Amino acid sequence: MEKKEEKKKTEAKSVKEAETKKHKKKEKNESLEKQLKQTQEKLQEINDKYLRLYADFDNYQKRVAKEIEDVREATKRSLINEFLVILDNMEKAILISKEHKDSIIEGIELTMKSFKDLLRKHGVEEIDPQKEQFNPDLHDALMMQPSDEMPKDTVLQTLQKGYMYKNKLIRPAKVIVSSGNNANNENTNNKKEEQ
Repeated sequence: MEKKEEKKKTEAKSVKEAETKKHKKKEKNESLEKQLKQTQEKLQEINDKYLRLYADFDNYQKRVAKEIEDVREATKRSLINEFLVILDNMEKAILISKEHKDSIIEGIELTMKSFKDLLRKHGVEEIDPQKEQFNPDLHDALMMQPSDEMPKDTVLQTLQKGYMYKNKLIRPAKVIVSSGNNANNENTNNKKEEQ
């Protein structure tokens, strides 16, 4: 009988331990489910914040792009307005030239001055290297020509002016460059032929 009671106690103890384990497992599962639910809620909250932030950033990019385009257009309008002043001067010159033939050159000169002033105002500088040392970074030599007055590699004539914008080359000046004294060139050519 004692064995039966002991067996019953052992079985009851095993059942109780099993129930305790089952209860702890259930509590652990409930705790994990609660943590999972909280994590999912946090993830959803973070996702919502991300979507709002993304939409805000997208709107910001569109707004900045529109502002940049507006500034470009305003700059173009301003520049066009300044060119219109030159156009007005040209129209006035044509009207005056019909009455006074001598004043057409004066009108053209005033218009050119207005145009050059406008370019200078916007950072455009003229390159007219007449009688300066040839610079391949700023000048485009179209030909070389002997000269008794100018030393070798000096610009004799500017065929087309060059232009720079804020210290950056837009167009090089097209020039004729001195090849030096004609007598020196003949001596150099004779020496080459002798060799």
